[in-house]
Amino acid sequence: MHADFIRRTRWSALAVALLVGGAPAQAQQPQPLVDDHGEVIEAAYDYLSRTLGAEDRKYESIRGARLKDLMNEVVAFSRLSRDAGDRQWGRMAGSPYEALTADWSEAIFEELGMENIRRQYFDLPPQWTPVDWEFTATGGDRQLTFGSLLPANGSTPIPEGTRLEAVWVGTGSEADFLGRDVRGKAVVLQTILAPGQMGNSATWEGATIRAEENGAAMIIGIWGYAGNMAVWQSLGGRRETRTNADGTTTTIRTPIEVPGFFMGWEDGKRLRDLIGTGARVTIDASLDVEMRENLSSPSVFGTLPGTTDERIYVMSHMDGYFDAALDNASGMAVMMALAEHFAQVPQSERRREITFIATAGHHVGSPSAAFMRDNPETLERVALMLNCEHVAPTQFVQFGNELRRTTTVSPRRWWVHGSDRVLDIVLDAYRTFGVSLVGRMDPTATGEMGQIDELAPSVQLIRSPEHKHTDLDVPELVSAAGMEAVTRAFAKIVDGVNTLTLAETLPASLATDQP
Repeated sequence: MHADFIRRTRWSALAVALLVGGAPAQAQQPQPLVDDHGEVIEAAYDYLSRTLGAEDRKYESIRGARLKDLMNEVVAFSRLSRDAGDRQWGRMAGSPYEALTADWSEAIFEELGMENIRRQYFDLPPQWTPVDWEFTATGGDRQLTFGSLLPANGSTPIPEGTRLEAVWVGTGSEADFLGRDVRGKAVVLQTILAPGQMGNSATWEGATIRAEENGAAMIIGIWGYAGNMAVWQSLGGRRETRTNADGTTTTIRTPIEVPGFFMGWEDGKRLRDLIGTGARVTIDASLDVEMRENLSSPSVFGTLPGTTDERIYVMSHMDGYFDAALDNASGMAVMMALAEHFAQVPQSERRREITFIATAGHHVGSPSAAFMRDNPETLERVALMLNCEHVAPTQFVQFGNELRRTTTVSPRRWWVHGSDRVLDIVLDAYRTFGVSLVGRMDPTATGEMGQIDELAPSVQLIRSPEHKHTDLDVPELVSAAGMEAVTRAFAKIVDGVNTLTLAETLPASLATDQP
């Protein structure tokens, strides 16, 4: 699968043993560790697993193979959407496939004998849903279609019969627009990705805003610098911070009103090069959009009771685009594996109750986190909040215009809000199980944790790689060994925090009268 992402080679068990400094047993027969498409198979990652010391053998039952099975069960709900013919497919917020994921979560909580299992529904604002679209480019005697092309998230509709002249504007900087008449035309621009997050140059260069201000009638973004990923991404917009009468600030976001599309790198090169022939290139396009109303999204709760009234929250969001294997079936798998692990611990040995939350509508505003933020009583006597969100992506390296897979896991951005003792516990757990990190801690939490990160002690590990929100977010690019390491580390963090009093978990900003 996706053979263009890796050079075709054949690895044997001997090669992998040499890679990790070991030697195969005499009786062992060399086994290929690359599939028929040239992709490294899961067994090539086994060397990432660590030998457990005596004090960590209690985490031995947390296994990568089980995590992969859990992840694939969640991915299967997305594929039901695909097979039903949805053009925007996946576990979309408010869809039947997010609801199936909620059913699955509740069934696991019941199977594990949790208490206070419940759902909390959140009404969603009208949801932008692309129903159908067409797009062709014609220049001279050539006509092109593009398999990776998708409407930009939130795009305004495009009526049938729309025909526009295409004009190339590079990365859309001020210099790129000099001398170019784009009024009433389809602007084609190259957007460069920011590795490790969803940022891209169309946003930071202000390219789409510039196109709108110069009168463009359509914007076509070429996504990234390698491969041919189909992506769900917005065209961005303007942000304005206003100061309220009480001294607080409000950020107002005004989205781009020009309709548009994104396409993958390989498709984008074809369109760029067609424009480069000097022939007049026209775009014929249409886009039919619905604003679906009266949708709701559930969060599912289940609690393993402890011996005190203090609490730990473990959360993970259910919705996602396409397979959404990394974002966020991997996080759901980690959360459920933690639930299975701690369900085997007798209640008498659980200092604090642990509430697991499969959270609602992450990609449409994270209403579950917003509810917790707006109802501070939900965060009273909380010793730890642990967010499980795209935790173990396979690392790529760029080689020219090719992304090559490696046999390791990308270093992850991380966040700890707590006392120095909590920080020590977290970093020790990551070191113990070989969880790679970006060297500097993030200045704030992101994703599901972003709205509540400083309201109680909180921990997050996250990576948003090049293929997030694309059709390349597939199970093959999530390492079982990587998920295993993260889950074991999270379990060790919970156990470590449970050796501290509530006051000992808190940063100075929160440590007031807590016992």
